[in-house]
Amino acid sequence: MAGNKKRTKAYRPMRSAGDVKLSTQPWRVAAVFGPLEAILRQIEQDGTVTTDKQGMPIFKDSSDGHWYATVPAVEGIVDAYATHATRCGRAMPLDSLRRLTNKLEYSSPLTLDDCAAVKRDLAVLRRETMSMTLAYASSLVTTTQLKIELEQQERSAA
Repeated sequence: MAGNKKRTKAYRPMRSAGDVKLSTQPWRVAAVFGPLEAILRQIEQDGTVTTDKQGMPIFKDSSDGHWYATVPAVEGIVDAYATHATRCGRAMPLDSLRRLTNKLEYSSPLTLDDCAAVKRDLAVLRRETMSMTLAYASSLVTTTQLKIELEQQERSAA
């Protein structure tokens, strides 16, 4: 290009990958809600919860094939959406998930009403998640991970 020619193309800034709405990446949303929905299906169909040898509820993540403790995973989801509720100033339906974790942790019987309430609330949380950007959702995850780490350090120091 000659030095005396002007550039006529308008500047259009590139969008970053973090600006992408999660509604365009449903596999990411499914990775969060899929295992919990599978746990609920198992409870509704069999009336059982998969546990390890010590009786702790566990689930197998279909995306990586590893087994994880159910209660801390659900508590992480609750913490993330509690943070989101604080940030956006809107209440999130988390009571049914908290009740689920308590019943799983203390081996209390779960009713179909408990499962229906969790499913109803998960649908609301899923819709809320679809409107988030990838960067915002990542910041929620990071904030939740930091909160969990701080709580673990406080417990070990006490």
